[in-house]
Amino acid sequence: MKTLLLIGGTGFLGQSFLDYINEGKLKKIKLSKILIIARKKKKLKSKIKIHYIKNSISKIKKIPQTDYIIYAANSNNNSENLSGIKNFISLLNENHKKTKILFTSSGAVYGPRNILKKFKESENINQNKIKNFKGYKKGYSKAKILIEKEFQKLAKHGYSVSIARLFSFIGKRIMINKNFAVTDLINQGKDKHNSIIRLSDSRDIYRSYMNSEDLIRWLFKILSSSNKKCDVYNVGSNQAITIVKLAKIIAKYFNKSVKIKTKARRNQSIDYYVPSISKAKRKLNLKLNFTLNKSINQLLNFKDI
Repeated sequence: MKTLLLIGGTGFLGQSFLDYINEGKLKKIKLSKILIIARKKKKLKSKIKIHYIKNSISKIKKIPQTDYIIYAANSNNNSENLSGIKNFISLLNENHKKTKILFTSSGAVYGPRNILKKFKESENINQNKIKNFKGYKKGYSKAKILIEKEFQKLAKHGYSVSIARLFSFIGKRIMINKNFAVTDLINQGKDKHNSIIRLSDSRDIYRSYMNSEDLIRWLFKILSSSNKKCDVYNVGSNQAITIVKLAKIIAKYFNKSVKIKTKARRNQSIDYYVPSISKAKRKLNLKLNFTLNKSINQLLNFKDI
């Protein structure tokens, strides 16, 4: 029986992870205990024993010895994110070289894209590509790039590491994240005081949505394959959809119409955020079990939305 340390990730990711375990879908890894490092203790249903270490990763004094570590810490304060990884690395010792470690990065490290071209792991990652991001997203992307480099250094020092660049997701627990596009659309759909779902951005925005069950299955496979090469994998769906089309699908379910902000279409910009997942398919034999339509039906019929 194995033990897992989950650092952060008690929101959508963590609850999707526990759903996956509670539904008996984790087949190849037999876990006996899950340790969670988080600033706040949450009541989470789990068939596996959970032990909370209530603290920030930037302030903790010891990293427990476990078989697996998923580093999913993500604060709104990017300075705290950087101090967290610095503290984490300082606390690792030779025994942790027996541990398989996964860092959940983000597809945002590639920077914005205004052409219909999927992101590949082989693309060069640097801070010049994220300079066109604004506000929080710019600092968030910069932090992810810097943290990726720290994990790559760990691999060079003999640790078994992998990096998962996460894109967009959909699943039973997605409503936990208030700032996701799909969450906003569903909340508008549920609003009984308005018969319209409004889109404030008139650009051609393309996204793709991986089901949370596929997400967790992929993450465990990538975690299990962690090695001293520090392989990087895109984690997401390669099935692109425009936000307008997604809004229309959700609006139909709630018997509402969609109103798009009017704007001249000449020289209209594109926001394309869709990964290539050919590497994960080729190297790890991973595939998508859920189509977008199946995922949307699962979510809209989930009793807790």
